[in-house]
Amino acid sequence: MNIKRVLIVDDNTMIHELFKEYLESQGLKADIASNGQEGIEKYRECKPDVVLMDMQMPVMNGYEASKNIKHLDPKAKIFVVTGFPDDPLVVKTLAEGYVQTVIPKPCNLTTLFQKLQSTLSPEYTSIK
Repeated sequence: MNIKRVLIVDDNTMIHELFKEYLESQGLKADIASNGQEGIEKYRECKPDVVLMDMQMPVMNGYEASKNIKHLDPKAKIFVVTGFPDDPLVVKTLAEGYVQTVIPKPCNLTTLFQKLQSTLSPEYTSIK
C-alpha cells in the first residue's frame, strides 16, 4: 500500500499542527517544517507527494523554498497556503510555475483535503 505524504511548511505552530492532525485523520502521512530552509531539508528527507507552503516565514520565505524544491524535483507538487493570496510574492511564485495553486487562509479543511485528493488521484491511498 502506498501511503501518501504531505509536507506542511508553516511557521505558525497552531496552523501546522491543525493541518497535520486533520490530514492524518483522513489517512495521509504529514510532516512539518517551520520555515523554508527546513522545508527544503524535509523535502529531501521524506520526498512528500504534495507540499503545503506558507509564504511569509522566517529564515527563508515560501517563494525561495518553492523555487529550491522545484530545482531539486521539477515534478514537485506545491500548494501555497497563505493569508495574503494577492501578495506580489505569491503572484510571482505562481506566475513562475513553482506552485500549482494558491489556497487562501483561513481555509476550510475539507476543501483543502479535496484539493489534495484531486492532486493525488488516481493513486491516492489512505492509511485507514
